[in-house]
Amino acid sequence: MTTSIPRVALVGANGFGLHHREHNLTPRVERGELEFVGMCDTAEIQERPGALIGDTPVFDDYRAMLDATDPDVVVIATPPPSHLPIAGDAMRHGADIYLEKPPVTNLAEYQALYDVMTETGRNVQVGFQALGSHAFNAVRDAIEAGSFGEIESIGVAGSWQRPDSYYRRSAWAGKRELNGVLVADGALANPWAHASQQAIALAGDWPLQGPVELERLRTRASIEVDDTAAWRATNKNGVRITVAVTLCGDEKVEGDIYIKGTEGEAWYGFREDRLRLPGETEAKQYGTTNLLDNLLAHRRRGVGLISGLRRSKPFTGVLEQVLTSPVPRLVDGEHLERVGDDPVTILKGADKAVVDAAVQGRLYSELGLPWA
Repeated sequence: MTTSIPRVALVGANGFGLHHREHNLTPRVERGELEFVGMCDTAEIQERPGALIGDTPVFDDYRAMLDATDPDVVVIATPPPSHLPIAGDAMRHGADIYLEKPPVTNLAEYQALYDVMTETGRNVQVGFQALGSHAFNAVRDAIEAGSFGEIESIGVAGSWQRPDSYYRRSAWAGKRELNGVLVADGALANPWAHASQQAIALAGDWPLQGPVELERLRTRASIEVDDTAAWRATNKNGVRITVAVTLCGDEKVEGDIYIKGTEGEAWYGFREDRLRLPGETEAKQYGTTNLLDNLLAHRRRGVGLISGLRRSKPFTGVLEQVLTSPVPRLVDGEHLERVGDDPVTILKGADKAVVDAAVQGRLYSELGLPWA
């Protein structure tokens, strides 16, 4: 534990790193809560009004940044294949880590990262921000209090849209692999990764037992990853988990979680921090704890990490199966609609299908859908 103002550096200053600069780092510098000692990116670093470079030293090599700035905390917002070497070097340099999701892409990398964490005694917070929701804590408290009886199932439904330009945002976007390395893109691996982690955590953070049933579809011939997908598994506590998501919905479903027990049910909108517990007729709005604040509080006062590395192991096992599975099946064009100047592909009925799958604990192929 320490009382000094932490020295924080950022690796990956563009892309999602801009979000960290604008919403996590700059405001805390202005409040005197941290010192932003350096940022690194292999491309020219971009600026926005809330994310100015100012006097912050800029580097194009993270090792040089570590040597020059000697940070206490390193935020890593680079592509997932680079996470293990960067995080390992930063921990061996003496820094605690805030590591964007997914932390790594397979269980072998997870074990290697875990070994460095235990070897160095450093801390790794993984950027599954949804775990900071106070609604999540209220669900867990209700489960512990017996409000649900025995938890039987957790189902998650999510429906967004992504235009064609989304798959042109980087060299790896929409690809299964790049330069021989598996890419963590696609509905399950990227935008809806939070859904899988949230479901696993709500089910009790138990390891998964038996197979992970996986269905992955794509609606564009130009991509190699899923834009509509579902997975189902049962954990060692006997809770069935079903996650069904799409980037091709006609209507938006922000991230609805259906929690069923032997004596009660709940609905939880995890992206909005809204929750309706057993016996309640209306959903209530909750707040959230920022994961960087939680990491800094852990350093100062020893409070528990909300999204520590250990919590991401079952998710990493699911992700490994997603990434190593074949290129998803291409949906026939008769089930699709293309709309807009920057075209969005709509998979007919996908938004209803994700909800049905989550509520019923079924895969798409079990719902009688013509495209499944």
